[in-house]
Amino acid sequence: MTSRKIIDDYGRAMPADGKPAYFRLHRFRFQKLLAALPPPPARVLEVGTTPGQFTEILRRAGYEVAGVDLFPDQRAELWRRLGVEVRFCNLDEQPLPYGDAEFDAVVFSEVIEHLVASPLPALREMARVLRPGGRLVITTPNQHYIKSRLKTLFDVLLGRPFEPFAEFERAMRLAGPQRYYTHSRLYTLQELAWLVEQGGMQVAQARYANAWEQVGVEAARALRHPLRVGVKAGLWLLTTAFPRWRSMLLVVGTKGV
Repeated sequence: MTSRKIIDDYGRAMPADGKPAYFRLHRFRFQKLLAALPPPPARVLEVGTTPGQFTEILRRAGYEVAGVDLFPDQRAELWRRLGVEVRFCNLDEQPLPYGDAEFDAVVFSEVIEHLVASPLPALREMARVLRPGGRLVITTPNQHYIKSRLKTLFDVLLGRPFEPFAEFERAMRLAGPQRYYTHSRLYTLQELAWLVEQGGMQVAQARYANAWEQVGVEAARALRHPLRVGVKAGLWLLTTAFPRWRSMLLVVGTKGV
């Protein structure tokens, strides 16, 4: 079964309270992650499991899965249903709660941009828990994403703040683990590849991925929202022509044998 079919089947079977809006936004990212992993039944550590959609996709694909998260109790019933143990871990402060060489792959997707401290200690921990030849798959938003760059340009030209004041207030009041709900920084592809190498792994793949450009350009929406779909389609074509402007970075690191 292809990665796309596994993910589409999951989307059709998702209950109404399963955060379908989140799935719609991230389903193309899930496809790229699944395609980058070794074939099942590999043992995978998912670093940052909430809200659990990709965790369930991994289980449906036939992987043995374990996870770490800042808020493991929030989805405890889901973890029980999937038969997945999710342990608490704050990557900025703690080592991964697993032994050496326990996993065939580590998924570290849309998390690195939230870390407050340098991600190097966390990446070295991921290398430690990987078996020789194991694979680390990282994704994160691209600092050079053209949509973000254009927004910043318009903010400057129009004299607007880079974020609404209400969002500033919300972020400033976050404390403890909740502060990880905001992005700490974004990375370039060169920076992300360098971090993987400094973490003790070899870069097997480093590329720009169009994980979000495809969202919202479904044919069914074209009649209802032609202008919006047209703008999104134009953005997709632009990043196809200039891959460096795509929305997401994907780096695969491998641990030496």
